[in-house]
Amino acid sequence: MPQNVFLVMNRCLGCEECVEACKRENVVSLCFVDSYRGVPVPFRCAHCEDAPCEKVCPTESITIKDDIVQINAETCIGCRSCEFICPWGIPVYREDLGKVFKCDMCVSRQKLDKVPACVEACPTQALVFGTREDFMVDHHETTQKRIEKAGKHASRIILPQEG
Repeated sequence: MPQNVFLVMNRCLGCEECVEACKRENVVSLCFVDSYRGVPVPFRCAHCEDAPCEKVCPTESITIKDDIVQINAETCIGCRSCEFICPWGIPVYREDLGKVFKCDMCVSRQKLDKVPACVEACPTQALVFGTREDFMVDHHETTQKRIEKAGKHASRIILPQEG
């Protein structure tokens, strides 16, 4: 079952520890933190199922393996087509190397049974690594506990997103 990085939005402080960890791991940060309606949101590659960057790459350097969109730096010619087509603006062009790079969910770390660097560095556990099913179960159980704790007043409270 494919694993991914999930965001629990109400936990993100906007501290950018994920960005710094990514930079330490990859020399350049392949993610960024932006604000949506005043709430900090970390952005990284969504590893699209039908990735437009893969379709436009003239050298077929972008492939999808195990649900992870990856760029082969050996064959990338630095044309930046992927950078321009990405709806999130995720691929990063490195002028010093003349190549484009993007988040690969720290495949090298995963091979060592480690989580992606951004997840490991997050001080509030706003970034969670696992399967969608596990994330949804955890999210549901936490919400259920809050409803039980609230008792008869549960119908009157608004439950923020929590995981």
